[in-house]
Amino acid sequence: MRTIFILIKKEFLQVFRNSLLMQILIVAPLVQFLLFPFTADYEIKTLNIAFIDNDRSTITKDMQHKFAYSKYFVNYGLLETKREAEEMMLRDKIDILIEFPSNFEKNIMTFDPAVISITANAINSVKAGIGVGYVQTVLGEFYEDKVVESGNIGNVSSKLLPTNIYWYNEQMNYKNLIVPGILVILVTLIGAYVTALNIVREKEIGTIEQINVSPIPKWQFLVGKMIPFWILGMAEFLLGLFLMKIVFGITVQGSLPVLVSVTSIYLLVMLGLGFFISVMSSNQLQAMFIVFFLFIVFVLLSGLFTPTEGMPKWAIYVNYLNPMSYYMEVIKLIVLKGSGIEEIKMHISVLSGMAVVINAGALISYQEKMK
Repeated sequence: MRTIFILIKKEFLQVFRNSLLMQILIVAPLVQFLLFPFTADYEIKTLNIAFIDNDRSTITKDMQHKFAYSKYFVNYGLLETKREAEEMMLRDKIDILIEFPSNFEKNIMTFDPAVISITANAINSVKAGIGVGYVQTVLGEFYEDKVVESGNIGNVSSKLLPTNIYWYNEQMNYKNLIVPGILVILVTLIGAYVTALNIVREKEIGTIEQINVSPIPKWQFLVGKMIPFWILGMAEFLLGLFLMKIVFGITVQGSLPVLVSVTSIYLLVMLGLGFFISVMSSNQLQAMFIVFFLFIVFVLLSGLFTPTEGMPKWAIYVNYLNPMSYYMEVIKLIVLKGSGIEEIKMHISVLSGMAVVINAGALISYQEKMK
């Protein structure tokens, strides 16, 4: 144990003496954590909209006024032809075009089908999808108001006006999802990226040869290198939870000790992966490229930006090997849903198995490489 403590002390001294490493470990993650949630906004605040009115009726004018009063839309008014609309959309002047058919008012008043053509600029599919949803909401509210004014509710195919209730995220605030997700990303970066550069740096400066001829068992060397970064990673995580509460007002709904315990296991997985990459790499540049490649794959398959359920089957199978997807799900369940151990025991088992396998692989690889 004394040997391990000496190695831990040596590693901490190296970390605190290296100003660049300190910035990578502390400054960069905190800046990303505080800035990224304000830029990765799923909410569309401005949509440029225009109309083609083939009916020229009172109702179509009222509808256009309703869009003009909405905070989400910038009304570019009436256009005469589809060609004009196409040119404006080509120049990104408008995002959405609404076309009213002839006899629209007549169909509305008699409760006959009235089809409205909604054309969206789908070069940004997310913006187009959300924008069309906004348009449908405004049109639906307008139609419901007209039904109530007319008193002919019985003529409508459905008398029920649905009320939406959102559990676990009542205000549908994107920060409740993105902020814990960014915390996962930062823990991953601290665990894998920094440690991946560690042993390979020892190779480049030549100190690894001195360690190899010393009577230090290989497992003690790896443990001594891993523990300091595990401590720093856990400290960063707890600081992130504190900032998540203070800055963004997000409170952990579940058990904090359970969340911290799962995070400690996940950090072991990332540390082991980082050391494995470091052992297999010849230089720091090579290690950085490998970590960057795996990190992009992990993030895209984690479910932060796209639901995993909607992925193709091959991606779902690949995701079984993605530790970030399990940890991302744990963060969502505990922070937002308040789940307990019973709901996440499978995730804990998988992450624990990964931690054992990856760290064992890193140790075996190090022993083979340094013979």
